[in-house]
Amino acid sequence: MRGWTHYLSGLAMAMFFPPLLSDLAKGVMWPLLAGVSAYLPDFLDFKFKKFLWKVDHVVDPAPRDPLRKLSPRRIRVSELSESLRWRFFYLEGRIDEVLEEREGYARFKLADETGSVIVVARDGDYDKLRRMLGQSLKDLAVSGTKVRIPGYLDVGGDGSIYWNVADAPHPQYVADAVARAIDEAYETGRMVTVKIYNIRMPGDFYRRFLIQYDSMSKRIIVHMGPLVSTGGLSLEGTEPPEYRRIGVAETRYAFRKVYPRPTVIDAFSGPEIGYERVGDVVEEVFIPWHRGFSHSLTGSVVVGVIMGLITLMLGYSNWLYLAVASTLGHAMHVLEDQLGFMGSVLFPPLTKRRIPGLMLGPSRQGLINFATNWLMLALIAWNVNRFMPEVSPGTPKPIELSNTIPVTPMFGDALLLLLLALPAIAIYAWGVFDRRRFIVKQKERLEEEKAKEAVEEAYEEVGGY
Repeated sequence: MRGWTHYLSGLAMAMFFPPLLSDLAKGVMWPLLAGVSAYLPDFLDFKFKKFLWKVDHVVDPAPRDPLRKLSPRRIRVSELSESLRWRFFYLEGRIDEVLEEREGYARFKLADETGSVIVVARDGDYDKLRRMLGQSLKDLAVSGTKVRIPGYLDVGGDGSIYWNVADAPHPQYVADAVARAIDEAYETGRMVTVKIYNIRMPGDFYRRFLIQYDSMSKRIIVHMGPLVSTGGLSLEGTEPPEYRRIGVAETRYAFRKVYPRPTVIDAFSGPEIGYERVGDVVEEVFIPWHRGFSHSLTGSVVVGVIMGLITLMLGYSNWLYLAVASTLGHAMHVLEDQLGFMGSVLFPPLTKRRIPGLMLGPSRQGLINFATNWLMLALIAWNVNRFMPEVSPGTPKPIELSNTIPVTPMFGDALLLLLLALPAIAIYAWGVFDRRRFIVKQKERLEEEKAKEAVEEAYEEVGGY
């Protein structure tokens, strides 16, 4: 949920108390602290806890240029080593000799001021290289013109290193790093946190990649995808070629992904992912510094007490109402977050792990956010309507259904709330249906992948490939 959605929730909780509503009508702003209490969980996590959390391993598939803050960064031939394998850089130098060139393939020697290395370009990368250089490799070798060659270091079958022309890192680097972290978490028994950086390219584009957890086969599968804008729109024709699109790494130990979707990394900063051993398996904890005590119902009580004490000491007469409203506002933030995937640690110290969210409307999370906003606005309007005679003596309720239909005033208020909240209720009901559909599709996809793997194994056994 967005920050202003949570603030609105806290304000809606304050409207349940006529003294607080009356203070707001008089221009007394203390009741707005209920909205601050509702916003507080994310503020504490993203402004403080995030920077205090210990990161065990940094995975940076495409280090950025320190001046431009963009990938790739230049690397010199003398700096090349197997420890940098598959990470995205660029070399700058002169073509010394063209060793081999044919349709869709080239192998040549590139030299800079520190040494030389063999460069290989294949398939679509060969065509991109020719377009990027603007001249033939032989002409550039004769002229001695300095060129830039983006790509990554790789190792041949004979153990020799070479430079593979590419416009993205190889996903095997990320897959291996995640698999190692899972094994480390199992062996050490402690949470291992990995920070995975995103790949920012020129033109305000980002290279999208996905981390998929195949728990049945104990494999980490990383898909390197196209360039995308900050809004998530993909740039056509920027997908990597097949030979460097997928990286697969096996773990020694079983693992389980609680969050059901693949982890997608593209625009903005990359995530921190924790891996924690639970029994005989390792579980992924997405953004481990988030959704802890700050997002608990225990924390809601603590926040309410603190708000009450502060406003009491400052002389606010309705401090007790504000304390309760602050507790409810904070709790609404926690419960709203439970509508999604990640969940929260709801009752520390009684519970230490996240309780998974309800996963309402996985295909349209924005619609669920809209429903929550609508519901909070409906609660505010409903409370203002029913408390109007109390807040402003002599002023009737703007909407009094008991005057138009034969019901009691109390039943009329309840009916009005139902009518106001009906759009949100309908969207939440759709969210439940969408959740069921999403789970069914996930199961079908897993079964299809399992069947496909069985067929591939059968073909390999009989020499079909």
